[in-house]
Amino acid sequence: MSAPDHARWSEDVGAYLLGALPADERDGFERHLAACPECRREVEELAIAADALPSAAPPVSPPPELKQRIMAVVDAEASLLAAAGSRADQPERAPAARRERRGFFGRRWTLRPAFAMAASVALLAVGVAGGILAGGGSDSRTVRPQLAGAAARAQASLEIGDDGARLVMADFPQPPSGRVYQVWTKKSGQNPVPTDVLWTPLADGSATVSVPGSLDGVENVLVSAEPPGGSAAPTSMPVLNATLS
Repeated sequence: MSAPDHARWSEDVGAYLLGALPADERDGFERHLAACPECRREVEELAIAADALPSAAPPVSPPPELKQRIMAVVDAEASLLAAAGSRADQPERAPAARRERRGFFGRRWTLRPAFAMAASVALLAVGVAGGILAGGGSDSRTVRPQLAGAAARAQASLEIGDDGARLVMADFPQPPSGRVYQVWTKKSGQNPVPTDVLWTPLADGSATVSVPGSLDGVENVLVSAEPPGGSAAPTSMPVLNATLS
């Protein structure tokens, strides 16, 4: 049999398990919990799933930009909360007016504004971590290179993953007559090193070009227009420069 105030507290089971209830509400919920067998049973059932959340995915080193992404969301949420008024994060007086949502466990519980902001930040972190796992680990990333000369209006990216790196281009111009594009790598304080990758874009300007070898210690991946057969040293200014450091 449920306690008389069961309707008041039943929606807060999920928030309680996630540690998201304010201190005064947590104390009130725990007093209710001592007198309500139904809520105790629900807490016991859902605690197993809540305890398993931290180990649901292997640990992953977050990318350096994760903090900036999370703080951008926090700042945006804080601005919205400030615009809504100083009492926007306070619980509503009438329980009947509280908006109900279905939570992760199929039960109804309320996301008040302050908890909603915390939840959105937590979900962002989980989403980014999931993207890292799906993308092949923390070493996977995409670099947007600088484009110059005839290629200034093109689109390009350097995709780096566990299986190597590749340049992906769209709307890339054809090289000057009698020339081909060549890929170079450059380490700090050293001259560009030629690769044997010589290429020209397709008629529509698209191209996908593998960057050979390891990029450990490489600061720049470059592309320049060179004579057929390639060059031992660049003979023209790079039209693409991807900076890795």
